[in-house]
Amino acid sequence: MKLGQKIILIITGIVLVVGIGATCYVFYKPHRNIAKEKPAFKMEASGLFGEFNMNEDLGNEKFGDQVIQVTGKVAEITIDDNGISIILNNSMEAINCTIDAQYEERARKIEFGDSVTIKGRCDGFDMIMGVVLSKCIIIE
Repeated sequence: MKLGQKIILIITGIVLVVGIGATCYVFYKPHRNIAKEKPAFKMEASGLFGEFNMNEDLGNEKFGDQVIQVTGKVAEITIDDNGISIILNNSMEAINCTIDAQYEERARKIEFGDSVTIKGRCDGFDMIMGVVLSKCIIIE
């Protein structure tokens, strides 16, 4: 084998190993455990909505992908095949919280008008849904 072919073969092997390693890292890394993470922000539902309402881009920059603990009154509860969704504040200034499957039993005990504290990952602002929190847990 010529020296040039050996070098190409070695470089190809290194690229292949690095590529497989990167793929495994991306697809098999552990999921975030929202229940164990300390919230980056603790606030009232109306305050969180107000931040996004004043400046959506700044709100996304500040709160995007952060764990946030929000307290507010339950305005709506939706239970369907996709799980449980709780809307805090009101339908016009909503904080839409999608409950993590592990915490659905607790969420079923919540009723319209209850004051609750929910912790979840902020996915940003949606014109229809309001501020969206996912993988939410109910804080007791």
